[in-house]
Formats: sequence, structure tokens, C-alpha cells
Amino acid sequence: MTHDQNPAAPVVDLGTAECWRLLESERLGRLALVDASGEPRIYPVNFSASDGVIHLRSADDAKLRSLRSRPAVAFEIDGEEAGDRWSVVVLGHAFRVDRDAEIRRARATGLRSMSPEPKPYVVRILPRSVTGRRFAERPRDEEDDPVRPRIFRPPEDTLPAAARPPHPIAGIRPRGDA
Repeated sequence: MTHDQNPAAPVVDLGTAECWRLLESERLGRLALVDASGEPRIYPVNFSASDGVIHLRSADDAKLRSLRSRPAVAFEIDGEEAGDRWSVVVLGHAFRVDRDAEIRRARATGLRSMSPEPKPYVVRILPRSVTGRRFAERPRDEEDDPVRPRIFRPPEDTLPAAARPPHPIAGIRPRGDA
């Protein structure tokens, strides 16, 4: 594992080579596009990455129809490695592949859909930018909870009697949840 910046930094930007290494090691990602109505959509997809190109399989469905008219996409993968979390984002354009040689090349990379529906078409994403980040997961600490300091609890003596916690009765042990 190589970091491209100071490994002690909370968030480390990854270089292009490290991003491609991570892309080539994964098989499940998320494809984000804009559909015909202008709404953003995110699809989980099986993919392969090799030689600076990402391939995925598709049926002739809404995803493929959207790509015909709006080829700009974002593609994201994330994972964990050696106790670090990481994410890689690819921005680019996606097109249906129609050349036999490229379809064979995509199949040779092990491209395969896990979907129960047939996915006869191959889609190629041509990246415009590839960026990534890596960070160590922060241990859980209640003191560091960003919501905790924002919870307002008025002083007990300002509360009406019905809202105050009960006082124990002498000789009776209080319950643990009181």
C-alpha cells in the first residue's frame, strides 16, 4: 500500500496509478447518470477495469437508453484495505460498444454480470478524470460525537416537577433504568 501524501494526514488524496490499481482489483461499482427526465440515477453494476478503460454489461433498459442521450457519467467504488477506507471516483462518458474486438477484449478481462437478467450489451466508460481518497477509520468515541454537544438539556431546577427525574424512596433501591 502506498500513500501519495503524508500517511498521518486524516484524508489522503490518491494518485492516478493507485486509483487504477484499486479499480482493477474490484468488480462491483456504482454508475451515476442523469435520466431522460433530468433526475439523477445510481445503478450498482459489475465492471472490469483495464488499460485505462472501464467496461460494464447492460440490458437494453433505462440505463442504456439514458446513456444514448446523456453519456456523461460518474462511476464510484469504495472499500477497505489494511485498516484504511478508500473511495475512487471516475468522471467520464459512457457509450455502448459495438466493435467485436472490444467486446472480446472486455470479456477477456472477466467482465460478467451477476444480475439474473441477461445483459447482452457492453458499455465502455472513457474516463475524463480519476480521483481517489484514503483515510483511516476513526475509532468510535462518544466524546467526539458531533450530535452530542448539540443536545440541549436544561438545568434540572428549571424543569417543572413532572419533568424532573424521580428521587429514590428511602429503603428502596432505584431501578437501573431510572
